[in-house]
Amino acid sequence: MKKKNIALILAALMAATAATGCGGGSGARVAKEVTVAKEGYPVVDEVITINAVGYGEPGGGEWEEFPIFKQLEEKTNVDVNWTTVSGDGADEKLNLLLASSKELPDAVFSGLSTTKIATYAEKGLIRPIEDLIDGGYAPNLKKILDERPEIRKAITMPDGHIYAVPAINEDEQPVMTTTLNINKDWCDALGVNVEDIKTVDDFKNLMDRFVNEDPNGNGEKDEIGFTLEPVSPYHVWNGDANFTGMWGISTDYDPVMVKDGDIICSVTQPEYKDYIIWFRDMYTAGLIDKECFTHDHNQYMAKIDSGNVGAYLTNGPVTSAQATFVALPPLEGPAGAHWGSLDFSIDKGRGLITTTNPYPEATMRFIDSFYEPENSLNLRYGVYLQANGDQYEILPNESGKPAQAPGSYVATNLSKEVTEKYIIKTEEQIQATERKELYGPYLLEPLPLMNYTPEEASDLSSLSADITKIVSEQKAKWCTGQGDIEAEWDTYIESLNKVGLEKYMEIQNTAYDRYMGS
Repeated sequence: MKKKNIALILAALMAATAATGCGGGSGARVAKEVTVAKEGYPVVDEVITINAVGYGEPGGGEWEEFPIFKQLEEKTNVDVNWTTVSGDGADEKLNLLLASSKELPDAVFSGLSTTKIATYAEKGLIRPIEDLIDGGYAPNLKKILDERPEIRKAITMPDGHIYAVPAINEDEQPVMTTTLNINKDWCDALGVNVEDIKTVDDFKNLMDRFVNEDPNGNGEKDEIGFTLEPVSPYHVWNGDANFTGMWGISTDYDPVMVKDGDIICSVTQPEYKDYIIWFRDMYTAGLIDKECFTHDHNQYMAKIDSGNVGAYLTNGPVTSAQATFVALPPLEGPAGAHWGSLDFSIDKGRGLITTTNPYPEATMRFIDSFYEPENSLNLRYGVYLQANGDQYEILPNESGKPAQAPGSYVATNLSKEVTEKYIIKTEEQIQATERKELYGPYLLEPLPLMNYTPEEASDLSSLSADITKIVSEQKAKWCTGQGDIEAEWDTYIESLNKVGLEKYMEIQNTAYDRYMGS
C-alpha cells in the first residue's frame, strides 16, 4: 500500500514539474537573504516559510496541528505550510493538489521506494543532499552515518548521490513481520498441550479438530480454523509472506529472496508449488477461512477480536477480547523450522528536498532536528509519549484518538541505543520483544537494502506490475481449488517469462552484486 501511495505522490510531482519546469518556472519563489546556522537554534536568523507535503494515516489528523511540528518550527524559525493527504481518495487528492500547483512542494515526507527515488531523481525533481549532510547542515544525521556506515551505504544510490533521509528503527537485526498465534482456550477445551504443536502436520490436525469438535462449546459447527490475509499488501503484515519460510521460501514485497549467494524468484520454486498445494488441501478441507481472499482488513481484525478462530497471523500484539491466544515458534515444515524476514533497521526514503526549494540548507537543518532523540520519540508517538523523569513511557493507544504525530511517515532515530536509553518498556513492548526473540533463531536471510539505477528502476516498475498480477491471480485461484496447479504449473512459468521475469531477475541480481561488492 505504501509503495502505491508513493508512486502517485511522485507522479503528481512530475506533473507539477512538467507545468513549471525543474527550476520552478515563472512561479518559482525567490529566497530572501538569511543566515543559516550549522549548529544550535534557531536555524535561521529570521523566519522563513517552506511548503511540505505529508502522507498520513487515515484519521491521523493534520500535520499542521501536530504539537511537535509547532515546537520545532518555533525553535528553528522554519515555518512550514503543511499539506496533509490521508483518508479515502487520498491518492487522488494528492495527485490533484500537486498537479495543480504552480511549483513543487519544497519537501515531501513519505516512504519512497528505491525505484521511485531513482526514477524521479533522474527527472530532476529531487535534490541530492549529500553535500548538505557532509557540509554541516545535518550534524545529527552525519553523526549517525559516520558511526553506522551501513546506513550511508543503504541510502546512497548507484550514481553516488543521497536523495532521501531514512528512519532508523529499533530493530537492528532482521525481523519477522508476523507471528503464528493459536487459540489456547480451544486447545484447553480439547485437552491439547500447545507446546505439542511442533510440525505443520500437527498444525493441520489441530485445525481439523478445531473445526470439527466444537471447541467453543456452542453446539454449532461455526468455528473458523486458520485465518490470514494472503492478499497484497497485507500478506506481509498479517499473511503468509513469512509463513512460507517453513517451506524454505520467502514471499514478501517482491517475489525474490536470497539463497546461496544469489537472488532467486521465490514464486517459481518447487517449494512454492508445494506450499500452494498444502494451502489448497487445507482450504478445500474447510480448515482455512473461506473468506481469507475476500475479507477486508477490518473484517479480518474483527474475526480475531471475536475469538472464534483457531489460529491467525499478525504483526501486532497477540490479543483478542474474547479468547486467549499464544504465539508459536515456527513449525517444522518440509524445509525445516524457518520463517521469512525483512530488514527494517533502515527505513529509506522518509524525507526529501525538491529541486525548487529556495532554502535547501535551512530545510536540511529542520529535517535534521528530527533525529534528536526526544524529537524522534515525539514524532513517532505524539500524545502517547509521557515523560517519566529522564525517560518516557509509551501509553496504550485509545480507540478513535489519533497520536497527533506523523508516526512512521517521517525521518526519526529510534535506534536500539536511543530506545534503551529513553524508553521505559510497557508490558506490550516487552511481549513484542519476547516474540522477536522467539522467532529470531528461525529467520531466513532477508533481502538486502539494494538500490537501483534509473534505467533499472524504470524497467522494474513496468515488469513488476505484470509479474505481480500473474502471481496474485494464480495464487488465489490455486489456493481456493479453482485451478489445478499440477496441470497449470508449466503454463504459469511460461506466462511469467513472457512478461519479462528473466529480465526482472537479471536486474535484481545485478543490483545485489553491486550492493555486495560496494
